[in-house]
Amino acid sequence: ATNSANKNISQSVLENLELAIPSKSEQQKIGAYFSNLDHLITLHQRKYDKLVMSKKSMLEKMFPKNGQTKPEIRFSGFIDDWEQRKLGELGTITTGNTPSTSIPDYYSDDGIVWVTPTDICENITFESARKLSDLGQQVGRVVPKNTILVTCIASIGKNTMLGNTGSFNQQINGLTPNENKYDPYFLLTESALWSAKMKGSAAAGTMQIVNRTEFSELKTWLPSLIEQQAIGAFFKQLDHLITLHQRELEKLKKIKLSMLEKMFV
Repeated sequence: ATNSANKNISQSVLENLELAIPSKSEQQKIGAYFSNLDHLITLHQRKYDKLVMSKKSMLEKMFPKNGQTKPEIRFSGFIDDWEQRKLGELGTITTGNTPSTSIPDYYSDDGIVWVTPTDICENITFESARKLSDLGQQVGRVVPKNTILVTCIASIGKNTMLGNTGSFNQQINGLTPNENKYDPYFLLTESALWSAKMKGSAAAGTMQIVNRTEFSELKTWLPSLIEQQAIGAFFKQLDHLITLHQRELEKLKKIKLSMLEKMFV
């Protein structure tokens, strides 16, 4: 392309580009293969997009809107008002920390997960780039399985739930719920709404921060434990379907990229 503000390729240059092309019959076979692969990618993309939009819609309808105590849509048999609670009343709030990276013995390949915002890519987290050793766990802040992690510095709104005992850095606040009163997956689902509030009220500037006190004081709406469990189970199944289509989509895209490299000269 010409070295200008608006890069372009002239018609004459384009007409003289040389390509390696097989026979017409081989072209047709390769074209048919990629046509079928692209069709599969499109189908999974549409299913994935549809499920994501469905989740967004249900989040709006299955949780009370501002000024209301009941959601638009409920499971049969539930009629009571939801109650407002502060996050600090739902369990234990913990702000993570970073054991000194200059001490290698704090970290181990077979230790417990130590989550940073870049590790958060799924609803339930079982793996992390770095893990804490037994020694590191004495310095880090360790929390139990089912703790909901919410990023509260810079990348506000990347949330997950620990699949096992784990730890996390200072960019994350963790809520370990009282499971006798609150359903963890319900709270994980609702954390998307907490994040929306935090983004709206975060301190202005290049580095947005919601500290532990502000996080603990954040208010949310809660139904009975039984209704929480029903809502949590619904969104857990929906998230599972979304994840399946996302993984299949990523797999197909990798296959296409690999075949493009291997089936062309």
